[in-house]
Amino acid sequence: MADSPQSVYGGAGVVDKPSVADGPSPPLPDVPAKVALFFDEGDMQAEAQVSPPQGSGAPLSRAMLDAALAAAGVVHGIDTAALERLEAPLYDQRVVVARGTPAQNGENGVVTELFSHEPERAVTQREDGTIDYRELGLIRDLKAGTTVCEIVPPTMGVDGRNTKGQPVKARNGEKAAVPMGENMVLSEDGTRVLTAAAGNLVYRNGRFTIETVYRVQDVDYDIGNITFSGDVKIGGDVKDGFDINAGGDVTVHGQVGNCNIKANNITLDQGVNGMGKAAMEARQAFKAGFVENCKVLAGEKVLAKSLINSYVECEGDVDVSTGKGVICGGKVMAFGSVAAREIGNESNTLTVVSMGIIPKYISERKNLQTLIAELDANISELEKNAAYIEKLISLGKPVPPERVQKLKRAQIALPMSEKKKAQLEQQLAELEARMADVGNVQLTARIINAPTKVSIGTLTININETRRNCRVFKSAEGEIVIGTKQF
Repeated sequence: MADSPQSVYGGAGVVDKPSVADGPSPPLPDVPAKVALFFDEGDMQAEAQVSPPQGSGAPLSRAMLDAALAAAGVVHGIDTAALERLEAPLYDQRVVVARGTPAQNGENGVVTELFSHEPERAVTQREDGTIDYRELGLIRDLKAGTTVCEIVPPTMGVDGRNTKGQPVKARNGEKAAVPMGENMVLSEDGTRVLTAAAGNLVYRNGRFTIETVYRVQDVDYDIGNITFSGDVKIGGDVKDGFDINAGGDVTVHGQVGNCNIKANNITLDQGVNGMGKAAMEARQAFKAGFVENCKVLAGEKVLAKSLINSYVECEGDVDVSTGKGVICGGKVMAFGSVAAREIGNESNTLTVVSMGIIPKYISERKNLQTLIAELDANISELEKNAAYIEKLISLGKPVPPERVQKLKRAQIALPMSEKKKAQLEQQLAELEARMADVGNVQLTARIINAPTKVSIGTLTININETRRNCRVFKSAEGEIVIGTKQF
């Protein structure tokens, strides 16, 4: 606040003090009360100080205060209560008589991160109290549309006014830096950071990112079991005892031991030795270099360079015609055809090859037949109950309300059950048609060693001597035939 008044309003000015030599002092001049105004920097506050009148000068009045404010240009934030205090009168004291409205700066935006930058390594306790060190929880597998960050947007500033009515500019809030990386999007209202795709949430280079492919070198105790909705790529090996369950494809560049892998497509650049315990389940295709002592389930096809002492079940074709091209021991079941360079070996290892039928389809057929039988029984019961109640009504006999309601429910349920039965019967007919159509499947091999058991549909033949350049198929007469094929 300035110490000297910036505005003074009042009566006559100061008169020079008379000399003693001039004789008696003349009477004081009549000086009215004076109002001095003081302003701070920016004119955000005004103070008034009133000097008392001298002689017969005019005392302070409200009009004098109002005039002083008007003369100084004070038009905003005037404190009428303070003016009344001065008007009392109150002399020789500074009183705040006007206050400006301060500018309200906007608030900066704020981002709240709902996930930590790094996943917390954890171990899982089994029901028996032991610790499963293979379940580490290192993958944060999120669905698309998951909220990762919440955003509070910045607010706009509100301008103020000083005591002289002049605007005081406010600062608007600044947007917060949003840590949004690849496969992340803002919500429509801009208040959330969402995952744009399903995948593993990572924090890299100051941003959250969704990885749709999970990449590691080896699957071991440092990585643990992998459960992931996208693709998994393993640069090295999958050690014994670890499992991979992927919603996409799995590719392993190294070797695979005794483990379980489930995925859409499974590609093992080298191969797997499952020691009789490993299981590979590909919803689509399974490809591998060598497969030993392993269970393989595939939805479309199996491609391998060798199948040794393994159980293979495929809804399509099995092709082991590259590399060594050996199927030896175990059982290979394909709904389609099977091709190999050599089947069995000179050590008389029994090898079983079955085509045109697989356990999965047999199980599906049995399940459909069971469901249809259950629906048949349910429909029969509904029809029986409905007919009985309708008969009572037609004879004019009293029917309790609960039986009327039962009739209504039956009338609704019957067409729904019949529709469901028709759908199941259609599925069964299509499945049986597929199972009956085995005319085009065949087994081809350069060498088939004895003993080898070959089945096509319900027909079986045992090969008890070595055959070369073979083609095993079902003839038009419905018999299994061993023909020749040039390679």
